[in-house]
Amino acid sequence: MFETFGLFLGSLLDATIGPNLFVPGEPFMIAAGYQLYSGGYLAVLAVLLGGLLGDQLSYFIGRQYGFSVQQRLLAWQPKVRRPLARCRLMMKRNTLLILAFSRLLGPVAWVVPFMAGSNHIEWRKFSLYASIGLLLGIGQFVVWGYLLAAGIDNIPILAEVSGFLSEHKYTLGVALLTIVMTYVGFKKQWRYLGFKVLSGFLIGMLTLNYSHFFWFSDDAVSPLSTTSIPETVTLDKLNYKVFAGRSSIYPAQAVNIIYFGASPTPLMQTLGWIQNKTFSRSELEFWDYINLLQGKTPPVSDLIWNGEPQHLAFQLPGTLTQRSHIRWWNAGVDADTNQPIWVGALSFDNGLTITPYGGIVTILHSISPDVDSERDKLKAHVLKSNVKWHAENIPLASAIAIDNRHDYFTDGDILVVSPSEALHTTKDY
Repeated sequence: MFETFGLFLGSLLDATIGPNLFVPGEPFMIAAGYQLYSGGYLAVLAVLLGGLLGDQLSYFIGRQYGFSVQQRLLAWQPKVRRPLARCRLMMKRNTLLILAFSRLLGPVAWVVPFMAGSNHIEWRKFSLYASIGLLLGIGQFVVWGYLLAAGIDNIPILAEVSGFLSEHKYTLGVALLTIVMTYVGFKKQWRYLGFKVLSGFLIGMLTLNYSHFFWFSDDAVSPLSTTSIPETVTLDKLNYKVFAGRSSIYPAQAVNIIYFGASPTPLMQTLGWIQNKTFSRSELEFWDYINLLQGKTPPVSDLIWNGEPQHLAFQLPGTLTQRSHIRWWNAGVDADTNQPIWVGALSFDNGLTITPYGGIVTILHSISPDVDSERDKLKAHVLKSNVKWHAENIPLASAIAIDNRHDYFTDGDILVVSPSEALHTTKDY
């Protein structure tokens, strides 16, 4: 059915007055887009030609029989006299807009060529303007068919839009409901409209915050696997940035630590760091959160590195608003030393701020942008510890200044730490 002639016939019937009430043309146009992805240009020409001939047929049917059809309609339903008069007036005054864009207006497109003929719009003008509409109307579905065939993941901008919408769908829903509430309240002249709209918006955002941290954050996280074969990596090829969400709108934060070994937990414990709960890896209820706040070890919010939230998190003793903390990810096995590699994002919480995060807007700790000072403090602490550790700064990342894509500045050096007995390479990267 979707061979070239079938596409032509489907598009023709979709554009011809009468059959177009029963034959939807969208499947044929989307199918043409699918074939275009595979190099089938004739499919696109077929649906365009079918739409063009259908519009012309509808125009000449309207020119020949439109007046008598309108007379019969008025005899049956006298109330349509005024809408028909308005239609004629609009057709005369806005010929270009109506003929060029009617195909974007769904059922309106079914009758516009017929009405153009009924109202004796000049044929050359009709043909020119309707051809513009034909390219817009059919083209949109051909493009969608092409994109569906290509797959959204293979089109970067669509993948980004899809990721943004997926991550922010609930926030966008609250925003839409707020707009609807404002419109309805304005039309019905609610008293205290501003207060009611603001209250509804705040309740929606608070509900999103609670749901995100205590219901949803651990749903999409796969358990850490101990049986899968670890990926072999090299230090100079690692990604040294993390983000506060999965879509690309979030400014980057810094990965500034590398640890060689099975786990950084012994290092953290030796240096007096306290292991934190995380919302994604720990099943936390609200009262668990309150108890952790009382102990001045609040859970660590998630950062995303290569699509994964942190595997481990630690903090130094501090206050609720000021503390040094580090998140760790298992990055794989080093190709040079055959040692497990962990990457860490070390920074300092300095107060609170309202910020976009993980698809919502919430209150989180404000991160000090000077991540190098925290890195150097940890290096000094490692070298002064009773246990012998190897620690050195290696220029593995790029120097970064604060801008709209980065919330930190750094000289690009990464602190590489390993037990002294472990194999370690100091080659130039």
